Amino acid sequence: MMDDNEKLARIYAAASELFIQPGYHDTQMQMIAQRAQLAVGTLYRLFSSKEALLDHVFLTTLPAGDDAGAIYPLRPVDPRELVRRTEATYTAWNRQLATETALSFDERLTALFTAFKRYGRYFLILEHNPTVNPALTALYRQQRQALYQQVGELLRQTVPGLQDPQRHGMVVVDLVFWWCAHKRYDSFETEMAHADDEEMLAVVREVLHRCYQ
Repeated sequence: MMDDNEKLARIYAAASELFIQPGYHDTQMQMIAQRAQLAVGTLYRLFSSKEALLDHVFLTTLPAGDDAGAIYPLRPVDPRELVRRTEATYTAWNRQLATETALSFDERLTALFTAFKRYGRYFLILEHNPTVNPALTALYRQQRQALYQQVGELLRQTVPGLQDPQRHGMVVVDLVFWWCAHKRYDSFETEMAHADDEEMLAVVREVLHRCYQ
């Protein structure tokens, strides 16, 4: 018999994908239940509303974002708490990028893949639904700019004399984001959407090595 943790995992996967396409406002709880292969009543036993489910998707993506000890149905989270947790996550991520200067280009690229595989759906939900939480959308935009700068600085150190390294950083970040998130959840081309991650990483590495090393 399926326990609540397995049901929550199914709901998280179904809701996060539907909130990307067709989008939060066009997604109904019935659609989420059908995608998760659960009864609608199960969703409402676990979540008081679609808003509460969206907050669950956001919080589950962040570190320590489980619902251990939660009282069901879950209710919407204080928006200030979502912002606080997201800010803390981005701060820790940027601090890690800044302190791992000894890592090789390959290692930094692997770290970028790992991060986008974790946060990709979160970011795509905000891109497709920028008004559902304007504060989180603004934080996401700031974080993308920070990533562009961090990767651009890495490329400046890796390739002396590189013209406009921040623009190159944008290309690298967006390329990785495409393969980690857009291709998987937001593309009409599904043939390679679930290709092996290591194979994808190997191809991207080869392309980037030819460009920058």
